Amino acid sequence: MRHRKRTAKLGRTSEHRTALLANLVCSLIKHRKIRTTLAKAKAARVVADKMVTLGKKGQEKDNTIQCRRLVAARLQQQPRHHFAKHNGVSGKVQRDEWRQNEDVVRILFEDIAPTFAERNGGYTRVIKLGRRRGDAAEMAILEWVQDGDSPVRESKNAPKAKETKVEAVTEEVVEESTTDEPTEEASSEEVTEEAVTEEASEESTEEAATEEAATEETSEEPEAKSEESKDESKSDDEKKSD
Repeated sequence: MRHRKRTAKLGRTSEHRTALLANLVCSLIKHRKIRTTLAKAKAARVVADKMVTLGKKGQEKDNTIQCRRLVAARLQQQPRHHFAKHNGVSGKVQRDEWRQNEDVVRILFEDIAPTFAERNGGYTRVIKLGRRRGDAAEMAILEWVQDGDSPVRESKNAPKAKETKVEAVTEEVVEESTTDEPTEEASSEEVTEEAVTEEASEESTEEAATEEAATEETSEEPEAKSEESKDESKSDDEKKSD
């Protein structure tokens, strides 16, 4: 029984398994992403994280040579210095091209490790793809955590950024309302002026109505007096006739 044995055998001997994981990690370093089975991806992920840790330690001048030698030994990658001229291409050009695209140790120490300077572990991710057609093996993608991805502790600040955006929007709304206030005041002043003019016109109409009523009353009084005088004269004539 394999109690407390965490090594994934992967159905291979130790030498074969070591070479397989080294090749997977080298492909991950060169291409930044590989597609393999889920079991191989989980086994290669452990080796890749350890290589990044050595790459971060190798940023110091005192540990550079030692860490580079450890990585080269673990990934079975020996440095190359001599390139013979081939098809009219000089050895220097071939060496520069090899260092740029194929030198795993250089890519790890100069391109990948510095990007993880502020990250403590968790340099890779495994994305499941489902089962492969044919043998139904679980497939997965093994890739580096990108530079734009932030750790979990930094992702908590995302709501604060949203709040700042909301505050900025509210400030803009407040500014717009303040700019609209003078127009509202002007409109209110115009309304008050119209109300004053309407009141003045109503007062003038009321005064004219009262004057007309007074003239009508004065004109009605003499008529009433003339009618009374006529009635009195008629009554006197009737008395005389009697």
